[in-house]
Formats: sequence, structure tokens, C-alpha cells
Amino acid sequence: MRALVSIIIIIVCIITPSLCKTCTDLLRELANAQMEFVYCNTRHALPVQDERLCNGCKVRFDEMSTSYSDLMKSCSKIYTDADRLNILTTTQSMLQSLWDRAYCEECFKNNNSGNFTSLYDIFSTCLAEHPDSKCTSCLLEYINMNNFYKNLDKESNGKMCFDMQDIMNKTRVLWSKDLKCCKREVKMSTFLTTVVVVAVLPILLLYTGAIVLTKRREANHGLLNEQEPELDAPSTSQLITAAILSTPTVPPAVVDSKLSNISNLLATRDSDLSSDDEPILHPKQSKQLLGDSPK
Repeated sequence: MRALVSIIIIIVCIITPSLCKTCTDLLRELANAQMEFVYCNTRHALPVQDERLCNGCKVRFDEMSTSYSDLMKSCSKIYTDADRLNILTTTQSMLQSLWDRAYCEECFKNNNSGNFTSLYDIFSTCLAEHPDSKCTSCLLEYINMNNFYKNLDKESNGKMCFDMQDIMNKTRVLWSKDLKCCKREVKMSTFLTTVVVVAVLPILLLYTGAIVLTKRREANHGLLNEQEPELDAPSTSQLITAAILSTPTVPPAVVDSKLSNISNLLATRDSDLSSDDEPILHPKQSKQLLGDSPK
């Protein structure tokens, strides 16, 4: 009976080794897996042509993830929230975050990394086979590689695998800066012409606008001068008529009285002239001669 139990235990341990390991053993395996993963990341801090972060450390990441999962299945109560820092969970979370920030899982979706690497290998081979005419002979290979990367970048909303980002960035620098295959250099004459146009154009617009406004104001001023002024003052005939009409009317009785006084004065004067003495007019008579009626 004991032998049968021992055989069953051995079979179970072979099928699921984690069930036959103690929590200490599982913790030790996780620590070793985390150490190997950190070492792999550090070693790929400066990517080599054949090995980069995601592809080079994929095996180490899977081993670490498996060890952590086995430990949490059997010993989570022991190691979860066991201390104030929660070291086990915190360490695993930091390493997982490093992997996620590099979008490494995008490398292995639909074999994206493999297809991109194939295009890169074709481009690199072309450069090696055409050392004297790289820009013309390898243009199609570069376009195919660049278009594949841009389409993939658009589909993933910018979440590009770190390995492909690193390869594409270095390839673009090689193609444009080192090999000078991108004919995007702007001539100095074109640059100076553009600067002059941009600097002079606002001045010309301002000057033209000032001239247009000045001419428009002068035209409006000429129209105002050509208009005949409208005077509301009355004419001379109207003034004379108004003066005559405003003169007070003298009653006929007053006129007759004045004429009678004048006749009497003239008669008196004629009688006095017969004498040698000069006629003496009294003040009242002088006033009557002047046409003033006695008060």
C-alpha cells in the first residue's frame, strides 16, 4: 500500500512538480528566475544586432512568470502581505512593468517581429551586396520595411514592440544621415528667399492697406466739397419785405394832425419874415417842424 502511494506521489510530482515542492523551494526558484530576467535585461541594455530585449529575454520572462504563478498557487497566504513593503509582489510587479513598457508582447502577435526581422535581413543583405549604389539599389527594400513598420504602428495605436522600434530608428538614421539617401536638403537660396518673403510680406500688406484707405478718404472728401451748401438764410428781398411789414402803421388822424401843425408853422414863418428880425422858433415849434407831436 505504501509503495502504491509512493508511486502515485512520484507520478504526480513528475506531472506537476510544483505540488511536490515546498514553499521555500518555490520561493528559491522564483528568486533565481527573477535574477536571470534582470541579468538578461541589463545585458540587452545596448541591443546587439541578433538579440534584443523582447526576443532575447522571452524565455527568461516566461520562466519567471511560471515560477511566480506556482508560488502564488501554493503559498500565497504565506508571502502575500507578509511585510510592510510586500517585497515579493512589489518585485514581481516592477519586473512585469518593465516588460509591459517595452510592449514586448506585441512582438509575438501574428509573428510581427519575425516578419519585420525578415524584411530587415533582406535590406541588410542588399546593402552588403551593393556597397557603391546603396541608395538606388536598396531603395525598394527600404520602402517595404518602412511601410510595414508604419502600418503596424498605425494598427497598434503606437504600442510598438521595443525591438522593432530600435531596429527601425537605427535603420532610418543609417539611411538618411549616414548614407545620405534622403534628398531633403534645402538650398540656401531657397531658404533665404523664403525668409525675405516672410519678412517683407507683412510690410507690403500694411503699406498697401494704408494707400487704399488714404485714397478712399480723399475720394469721400472730394464728394463732400462738390456738393452745394444748403443755406437757410433769407434773401435780401425777403429781408426788405419783412422790415416793411414790421414797421408800425400810423393812424390817419395822427398824420392829419401833423400836417396841420406843419401848415400853421409855415404860415407863422411867412408872417414873421416880413419883419426885419429873424424868426425865433420856440422849442416846441422846432419839435413840431421835425414831425414830433406835442406830448
